[in-house]
This record gives sequence, C-alpha cells and structure tokens, in this order.
Amino acid sequence: MKCLPLILLLALGIGCRETRVGPGPATALRGRRLGREELLACLGAPPEALYQPERLDAPPGPGLTVHTFGQETSRCGLVERRYVSYVPRTLDARTTAPVVLVLHGQGASAEAMMTFQTRGTFNRLADDNRFVVVYGNGLPTSFDIGGLPNSGRWRSEYTELASTVDELGYLRRIVEDLTARTVIAGGNEVYLVGQSNGGGMALSAARQRPDTYTGVAAFMPFVGFSPAGPPRLVGSRLRHVMFAYSMGDPALPPRYAAEVIAPLARAWARALDVSDRDIEAPAEATLGDVVKEGEGREVDDDIVRATRNSTAKRLELRSPNGVLRQLVFDHAGHFWPTRDYADPAPLLAEFGLRNQDIEGAEEAWRFFRE
Repeated sequence: MKCLPLILLLALGIGCRETRVGPGPATALRGRRLGREELLACLGAPPEALYQPERLDAPPGPGLTVHTFGQETSRCGLVERRYVSYVPRTLDARTTAPVVLVLHGQGASAEAMMTFQTRGTFNRLADDNRFVVVYGNGLPTSFDIGGLPNSGRWRSEYTELASTVDELGYLRRIVEDLTARTVIAGGNEVYLVGQSNGGGMALSAARQRPDTYTGVAAFMPFVGFSPAGPPRLVGSRLRHVMFAYSMGDPALPPRYAAEVIAPLARAWARALDVSDRDIEAPAEATLGDVVKEGEGREVDDDIVRATRNSTAKRLELRSPNGVLRQLVFDHAGHFWPTRDYADPAPLLAEFGLRNQDIEGAEEAWRFFRE
C-alpha cells in the first residue's frame, strides 16, 4: 500500500510503513516501562511515530479532556493508554447518564474520529441528550499515519497482533476510570460504536462481553475473513445491534460486504433469537436520497465515479430479545456517513465519497434509545 502525504494524515486504513514486532520476554518486562524507541519497536511502529498519550490534539473546550492510565502488555511491558472524553456541562458529578464509547479506524486516533470522521456530531448529540462520549485510542502499529499524533490500531481478535494487549480490558478500564474520577456513578448503560477496524473491535468486544454493553453499532466494519458469530444473546444485556456497510466499499476487499459482513449480521440476528423465516424477510425502508454525493466534482478517478450519489436502505429484524438493524449503502465510500462535509480530493481516490444522506451518529443514538 502506498504511503500518502501529510494532507492525508486523518485518513483511515492506510499502512504507510511495515515494521516487524520485535520479540519480547514477557516475564522480564512485566511492570517495566520501555524507553520510547524501544516501545515503538516492540509495538511494531516506526521510530518517528508521534506517540504522545497525554497530548490533546483538538481545540480545547469545556468538557473535553484527555486521560491516561497504564496497562500491561504481553511482551512490551507497561504502556500508557489514552482516551478522550466529552462530558456536557449540564451533567452533574457521578451522573447515571449513558456512556457512548466511540472507536476509530486503523491508523487514526481518538481526535481524528471526533473531528475528521464524525465532525463533532456525537458531542452535539451529547449536549442535547445528556450522555457522556468517550473516544478510545488504539496503540501505535506499523499502520502509522505520518504526522498524526497517537495514530493507532485496534488489536482485535482477528488481527495478527491480537495477543499483544487486552483491548477488552482497556475498554473496561475506561469505564472504571470514569467511575474513579466521579464522572459517572458506575453501572451506567454503555454503548459501543466503531468504524472500520474500530467497527470490528466494537463487534468483537460486544460478542465476548454481551453483558457489559447495552448496544453496539459497527460502521463499515472490517472483521477479518472468518469472524466468529456471537453466542446466544437471549437474557444478555445487549439488545441493540447495528451494522452499517457499503456493498461497494472501495477500502475493503471485493464482495466483502456480501460474503463476510451480511452473513455475520444474520448470525447476530439468530443470536437474538430471530427466526430464519424472519431473517429472509426483514422489514425494509428506503432512506431519502437528500445529497447527490460528488455532484459538480471534476475528479477523474474510478473510485470517485463508483461512489457517486450513493443511496441507503434500512433493514430491521426484531425479536422479544432485541433488534438487529442494518444500514446498507449501495455503493458508498468507506468514511463515516455524515451530512455536511466534503473530503479533500486526494482521499477520494483511496476511500471514495462518503454517504451524506444520513448522519451516522444520529442514526446510532436514535437506534440505541428506541
């Protein structure tokens, strides 16, 4: 995969440098913090990666903070993990309000997910609907975007680096940290949202910990090539599951949506006890084509042409145990669907035109609260 210039540093899914993960004597390193260069080498990241966990790479504002805590890894010693939280000023300490955990895609960061991908929409929804937003951050890897602080990747179960760090433990620690800092009361409803590599991470966490999360929404997810289906979810806390994907996603392998994502969504429906008969006949609604994506753009590129004017439909399956919703785009690009945004032209050749008929954050939040 080719390396892209600095203007593209907020893109997702770009692996500019391949660096092998060095061996690590796990027992000898336990509790020890490696030096910066040694740590990056152990994590497989290039030496110039901007691993700066305590840096907030976003305009400061009320309610927006970055927090860190130490986490043990299997072979790289103790690492500093980070997350960015947005807490509306209207929420009191020890709030019982819901928590929405948002996970970025490969190579991006917490701040890139907040600003570049979702355009701050989750924060605005939090102000209006009184919930806490948390943007998680994966650790550095070879999939580093040069110039982007804390560019990272989720080491989910389907990645070759799955055993490096306990990502489920990291997500749990975020909620524990919010509780310890008296931001939340504890026992709050927690929802998981992710895009691309982050969408796969969200599904992985929800599958393995269905009593931890109330809902999960995966946008344009990459889940490996033989993803495990969930256990039977009847009686679990998890009752809302959303898949949002494009049948012509240019950033994923050909036919990936049809051959991997759609069958996985059906497996989740079965786990919610939806019958096979209902799975074959979901409730379907066509969403309004309110934006003609790419109209007026003079870009001579096959991927741009292939992702112009995408449309979406909503498929829904319900049972007494929960609901499985799919937002299916006919040929949208890979980025987060949002209404008011035009990506820089160089990005379009890699990821295509994002769908702008819907606002992904609004769709996810409305679904969770139904």
